[in-house]
Amino acid sequence: MLDKLDKAIIACLQEDGRMPHTVIAARIGVAEATVRRRLERLVKEGIIKIAAIVDPFKVGVQIVALIHLDVDLLHLEEAAQKLIAMPNVRVVAYTTGFYDMLIEALFTSQQELLSFLKDQLPRIPGVRNSETSIMLQLLKRSYEWALSFDTEPRKEVSTGTAVNPGKEN
Repeated sequence: MLDKLDKAIIACLQEDGRMPHTVIAARIGVAEATVRRRLERLVKEGIIKIAAIVDPFKVGVQIVALIHLDVDLLHLEEAAQKLIAMPNVRVVAYTTGFYDMLIEALFTSQQELLSFLKDQLPRIPGVRNSETSIMLQLLKRSYEWALSFDTEPRKEVSTGTAVNPGKEN
């Protein structure tokens, strides 16, 4: 669970992932050791990950493809694991709707994309069909979203008798 201090530290890192602990501490009014301990906990718990974000178009990637996959549900997990292991696939997600999965994959050429679609995808157990969209221009990919939403865990709601706030039941 994140408190206000965790959120303030995360906001500083979203602004500049290399911001020194001393600068973060000065900004939010706590000791540098507090920032260091909090960051260690946030990383250890998998809440945040510190990483360099590379612009694929500036390092030779020519094509970013969004590929929707129709997968036999008996092979869904196996297909996901095979896709996760592919170095040019950077997003693998289960989805609702007509398709069962969505992947985002990077390619240096149309030939590389074609090879992926006709040689690699058909070898993945359970993949029945795919639909590919090419990203023509990336207008926004933000990692700087605010933690203003409710971060408290939600309590389970009983399916029993309804409770009407303000009235005794």
